[in-house]
Amino acid sequence: MTMESKLSIPSIFRALVKPGVVAVLIATAFCLSVTALAAETYRWKDNDGNIHYGAIVPPEYANRPYDVLNNVGIVIKHVENTSIAPETIIEPDPQLTEPPVAEQELQRQSDRLLLVKYRSEEAINDALEKGITQLGYESSLINQSIESTNTAIRDQIRQAADQQRANLPISIDQQKGINRLYKRRAWDKKRQTAINNRRNQIRASFQAELLRYRTLKSDIGKTKEAQGDHG
Repeated sequence: MTMESKLSIPSIFRALVKPGVVAVLIATAFCLSVTALAAETYRWKDNDGNIHYGAIVPPEYANRPYDVLNNVGIVIKHVENTSIAPETIIEPDPQLTEPPVAEQELQRQSDRLLLVKYRSEEAINDALEKGITQLGYESSLINQSIESTNTAIRDQIRQAADQQRANLPISIDQQKGINRLYKRRAWDKKRQTAINNRRNQIRASFQAELLRYRTLKSDIGKTKEAQGDHG
């Protein structure tokens, strides 16, 4: 075990490890985990004044004002001039602007929880492996379903070909059954693609957490050294 993994949470964060605070941090982290992987979102009102959220503004509401929200639900753009299509909006360079106060507070809360949640880099890697393993189990079940469906399709096609060679018609029910098998296989393949995308997202999310964790630990170490020099 490295010296890094033996480091305890410094006194500046230890005071935060109280039931009430941890509950708030966990709730915040849940919100962050849900939105962290999401793309930007558009918000608009329908004819009845009801608010809707989505990846795009529907064409029937294209002439109405709308808001553009970032991945933490904060409005980053309000569009009154609806002659500008949502996809043509140019986002400001985050390197040139300071994040809003709300985003800064969310980041601080996220950082605190990260230090409470993980005691070492190894803990982050272990959590990643558990998530990937679970997806692997789901993926294997889908693969089994695809293989089973392929076998059923081959059997149905072989039977239909034999009937045709014997000048026997293919019934409507047979054709419907074959169509259902093809649809099932297509659905399973979509599920498999979704799992592959989730796997990539999980890896990217944990990689971002690992990099942030290293940065925070490095900052803590520098703070300790500075305090020691002044002591």
